[in-house]
Amino acid sequence: MTTTTTTTTSTSSQVPRPYRIVAACDFSPLGERAVQEALRLCSMQSAAALHVITVGAQSSVGVLPGSDLRIRSQEDAQEQARARLEGMLGEYTAQHPRLPLEKIAVYVTTGRPSDCIVSLAAAVDADLIVLGTHGRHGLERVLLGSVAEEVVRRAPCGVFVIRPRDFLEGEK
Repeated sequence: MTTTTTTTTSTSSQVPRPYRIVAACDFSPLGERAVQEALRLCSMQSAAALHVITVGAQSSVGVLPGSDLRIRSQEDAQEQARARLEGMLGEYTAQHPRLPLEKIAVYVTTGRPSDCIVSLAAAVDADLIVLGTHGRHGLERVLLGSVAEEVVRRAPCGVFVIRPRDFLEGEK
């Protein structure tokens, strides 16, 4: 009978996997706070990757969420989202120079927001999803649904939900 022993050694030269965060941004003040919070969480890691997703209205051409509701091509929507993210990143790094980001990716897509956010988190093997909730309730919530609630229920990782600053005890 022959016995074989296999040993594995861990080398300190192995680079740890970056902490992967998916931030959902609809370009509202709350969506931008979600990106800022994601950047803050990235800065607390030794290595991080940030994936920012914007989900526009579903149509043959891109429609970004937010106050500027113009129809645009997918390429224009992607470029506008990238430019806005660069602005947010510039503002953040001006105040917080230590940001160990290995990767920043911007995704502009159309579809059902909760489906797109959960799918991206699964695809990038995210450690955390950061998104805002507008705190709708009653008939407004029934008609519009709650993206945050559905993401929390279906997410393949932890979810950090940000509420508006004026949201207290379920009422604005």
